[in-house]
Amino acid sequence: MPGHLAILDVGHGNAAILRTDDWTAVIDAGPGSSLVQYLIEQGITRIDEVLISHADEDHLGGLVGVLSSGQFSLGRVRLNSDAVKESKIWMDLTVALDDAQRNGAIDFQPSLTSSDTGRFDHGEVSIEIIAPTNFLAARGPGSTDRNGKKITTNSVSAVIRVAINGQRLVLFAGDIDEIGLDELVHVGTTDLGSPILVFPHHGGKAGGGDPAAFATRIAQMVRPTSVVFSIGRGVHGTPTPAVVEAIRQQGGQIRIACTQLSEHCSAISPKVAPTHLHTAFARGRERRQCCAGTMVVNFESPAALLPEAPVHLDFIKANTQSALCQRP
Repeated sequence: MPGHLAILDVGHGNAAILRTDDWTAVIDAGPGSSLVQYLIEQGITRIDEVLISHADEDHLGGLVGVLSSGQFSLGRVRLNSDAVKESKIWMDLTVALDDAQRNGAIDFQPSLTSSDTGRFDHGEVSIEIIAPTNFLAARGPGSTDRNGKKITTNSVSAVIRVAINGQRLVLFAGDIDEIGLDELVHVGTTDLGSPILVFPHHGGKAGGGDPAAFATRIAQMVRPTSVVFSIGRGVHGTPTPAVVEAIRQQGGQIRIACTQLSEHCSAISPKVAPTHLHTAFARGRERRQCCAGTMVVNFESPAALLPEAPVHLDFIKANTQSALCQRP
């Protein structure tokens, strides 16, 4: 496969792969074994860059499997520390990263902020770290922001924008929340423009605020032509109808694609395996839970997000009773 970006169907979680002929980067690792399965399927044994947005299991759990499998060599690993995160998977990961660092197997540093923009570029690929700012990362979860609001794990989520040959391609919003967005506005970073937005929180609540208002705000900052919700069918009811409707109200022809088939769209799974899916690994394929499945952009044609919209729409029309993305 030529240089490409794959937004993986990992169920409820986020993971993406950037790959050229001599370089591989992972942006978030999803939960469980999906990332390992994809890497093995693609014959990838070397990962040059690993960027983890924040300390939630659905964004980092798969990295534990990568480290423990013994099948992969890693270069740089970057993530932000999180003193309030007490989950077992967070402990397991930080111990594994520390061991690998002390054994000389990886270059691990607990820091990923806007100051790192440009440090992970490779050839035609540019990687911009938009958030968090140094200030918000230094304050950290459990502290307060400039306005006295409590900073959470999501507030310091990394927001990463990828460009190919100078052309903006995709914005990985991690799980940024209102506090994270407020900080970007404070420092004058309001242009998050990108044709593809991997939506934060899988289309669910972004903290205690109004999810539709948050969706409207981030959509207006990004101005996407495609919005991807990385979801697990039957998990947390994402994306919520209010969020999808807020995206659709932005006007234009925004393509909305969920990696798996939301129960809001169909109470039952398709009776036969979808034929429109990309050939790459997708967590929902075996149980016929995919909607768009794993989505891929080839660098030679960055305007095309696979599976192509027409065949994906045919699947939606044939297999859903009231698809969120198609409701009047």
